[in-house]
Amino acid sequence: MQDFHHPMIPAMGMCTDYIAEGHRAIYDHVSSILENEPASVDAQIPPALVFYMARNILRPTFILGQIPDLLDCLAMVDTFRKYAVKTSSVALSWQEYYAKEPSSDPDMTLLTERELKKVQDYVTNDERDRLHYILVTKNLCLLHVYHLMTAPESCMLAEHLNDYFPGCFPGHDVPSKLLFQHGLSDSEKQIMEKAYQECKEWILDVTQWEEEREQEREQLLATLTAEQADAAFQQAFRERFPPPFSQEQLVSDLDKYLHIVERMIRRLEDYFPSAKVLERLKRAT
Repeated sequence: MQDFHHPMIPAMGMCTDYIAEGHRAIYDHVSSILENEPASVDAQIPPALVFYMARNILRPTFILGQIPDLLDCLAMVDTFRKYAVKTSSVALSWQEYYAKEPSSDPDMTLLTERELKKVQDYVTNDERDRLHYILVTKNLCLLHVYHLMTAPESCMLAEHLNDYFPGCFPGHDVPSKLLFQHGLSDSEKQIMEKAYQECKEWILDVTQWEEEREQEREQLLATLTAEQADAAFQQAFRERFPPPFSQEQLVSDLDKYLHIVERMIRRLEDYFPSAKVLERLKRAT
C-alpha cells in the first residue's frame, strides 16, 4: 500500500483549519503530476494529499466552482480503493494457503479473526462502494451544471457538459479531460446517460424560461443596475428551479465515501506494513 506520510502534510496541518496558500500549493503539486505524468499518478501522489484536497474543496464552504477538481480527486480515491480491494483479495488467498499449510513457513503470522473479517468485508463490499462512488460522481456533475447556469463562468457550460457527458454535442467529438470517465462499465455508462437525459431536459426548460423572461429582464435593466438585475435574475432562477438535490446530503455522502476508503487504507497499512513503514517503526523503537 502507498505510504500516507509526505513532507507537505505536516506543514499543512492535516484536517485542521483551512489554509488557502497551503491548499493551493498542494493542488498545484498534484495538478502538475496529472498534467505531465498522468500514468504515474498512483506512484507519485500519496493518498493523504488527495484526501486533503477533496476535504478542502468541501470545507469550510463547498466551493462549487471546483467541482471538476473534486471529481478528479474522487477518481484518484477510487483508484486507491480498487488497489486496496485487490490487495485484500490477494491477502485472503495467502491467508487460506498458510492456514492449510502452516509448516510451509512456521514464522508466518496469520490475520486475527477480527482482521480477517475486515479484509473480507473490503472484498465483499467492492460493488457497493463502487456504486456509491459513481452515484456521488453523477450528482456532482449535475450540481455543477446547476451552479454554472447563474455563475460568472457560465460561458464554460458547454465545455463542462462535454467533460461530463462526452459526445453530447453532435459533431463535437472531444474526449473528456476528467479521470472518472476512464474505465466506466456498461451499467455505469447507462447511469451517466440517464443523468445526461435529465440534464438535457432541464437545460431546455431553463432556456425556455429565460426566453420568456427576456422582456422582463430588459425592463429591470432600465430601472436597476446590472448587478441588481443579475441578483434579481438569480433569485428568480432559484425560485423557479431549486437545486436538484440537497447540497448538505451530497456533502454527507462524500464524507462517508472518503471515510470508507481512508479507513480501509489505514487498516491495511496496519495489517501489512510496507518496508518503509517497518523501517520507520524500527528507528522509533
